[in-house]
Amino acid sequence: MNIQKIDSSTKALIFDMDGTLLNTISIHYKAWETVCKKYGIKVTKDYFFALTGRPVIEIATTLVKDFGAEVKPEVLLKEKESLVSAHNKPIELIEPIVKLVYDYANKLPMAVGTGSGREKALDMLNKTNLISYFDCIITADDVDNGKPHPETFLRCAELMGVEARYCQVFEDGEAGLVAAQQAGMIATDVKPFYTKPVWN
Repeated sequence: MNIQKIDSSTKALIFDMDGTLLNTISIHYKAWETVCKKYGIKVTKDYFFALTGRPVIEIATTLVKDFGAEVKPEVLLKEKESLVSAHNKPIELIEPIVKLVYDYANKLPMAVGTGSGREKALDMLNKTNLISYFDCIITADDVDNGKPHPETFLRCAELMGVEARYCQVFEDGEAGLVAAQQAGMIATDVKPFYTKPVWN
């Protein structure tokens, strides 16, 4: 299945990154699983996916709190990000979603709104040669309130100079879809358009 066209009222596109543009969900899950096991935290895929889209420090804080682990969230996150950075295989693109980026380049303003930190987001987008397609990139480091709060996407709209109601958001995470809806934007769940599994 492919995304054939965008909504007729759309004047700008906003994309989540992990699980939307980049097939990195399994990389992040395996990193969380490995680090958490060290501290007695058992992370299932269902539990992990329920947190997907939220700022990464919030995920770490939730894990520590829910399991009563004796580790600071910042330490847990640093160890997890170190494992992600050590991943030496090429990052796969989620082709039907990235095709939209290519198709609408120089036709509509486009942004990335991600729960990842700025350094990690820029690194990933640079490695996949996608960064030049976007007018702005809003990360967890750029907002006071992460997804499911709408601030991430509203900042994207503000920087692109497009009213929220004319922005179409592409997301895989429940938190991100809620954020898009709360922002008054057109929310599109990308999971039905996957042509390859995100778990490997």
